[in-house]
Amino acid sequence: MIATPRFAIEQALRTEPFSMSADHVHQAHEIYYLLAGERYYYINQRVYALQKGDLIWISKHDFHRTSNKGSGSHERILINFDEQFVSTLTNTVPYGGQKQPLLPEKSFLLRPSAEEQCELEHLFQQMLDEYHQDHAYRHMYLQSLLLQLLIRIGRIQSSTPDTIAPERSEKQQRVYAVIEYLHAHYAERLTLDQLARHFYISSTYLCRIFKQTTGFTLVEYLLDVRVQQARAYLSETSWKVTAIAEKTGFDSIAHFGRVFKQCTGYTPLQYRKEQKKEQGDAPTP
Repeated sequence: MIATPRFAIEQALRTEPFSMSADHVHQAHEIYYLLAGERYYYINQRVYALQKGDLIWISKHDFHRTSNKGSGSHERILINFDEQFVSTLTNTVPYGGQKQPLLPEKSFLLRPSAEEQCELEHLFQQMLDEYHQDHAYRHMYLQSLLLQLLIRIGRIQSSTPDTIAPERSEKQQRVYAVIEYLHAHYAERLTLDQLARHFYISSTYLCRIFKQTTGFTLVEYLLDVRVQQARAYLSETSWKVTAIAEKTGFDSIAHFGRVFKQCTGYTPLQYRKEQKKEQGDAPTP
């Protein structure tokens, strides 16, 4: 079965603090535009501080999530689309005899000028209006608007000497080191005191800077890393659930099952069944 080309756009205003409970990943590309407020955006073990008018391109397969910054009140626009939706537009734009990629391969943060923000927001509004109507040629018109948006993003990126780098204060550098350690040692029995000793800082200070940087406690983050690895094992191997629980650092099968369902909405066996179903529905290369 061939999946229907997918495109979605939504605008959301949150007046209360909100943080995603876990990393997530899409089989599609994502564009996140911050209309108002501030956010922390976490992509592939690095934290970006977003301000009004910032745009994040999240490449497919990159783990990401957002968390609170400042008051927590914010408004954003979110677009998700798969490559099949723009396949008729081709993945490259010819120019001067050369090919330019239309869909960037890596995630990045852009900080458009005030004029560029107005242009982007005008396109977003057109897309929102069209998306919620049932006009003739709706699909084609959304494709044309998305193409304009991708070209605008490409031009802004090419005219900017450097994309905005992740946060790199001394405090955040310490947190990045802890994050890398957790990703390398998630299968081991880890405690807060052990981590604090390893990084030569107090456990209280470690907890505080980790929460400030990522929006999550150390325990929440470690459990998320373990669940993401368990998801991969459930999808890619035929190992028993008990073996996967052990290989991802959970101290019991009951704890593993409870945490996994909290993060994914599925039990481990339900998740494996859903993944097999999706893989069975995927088009043959």
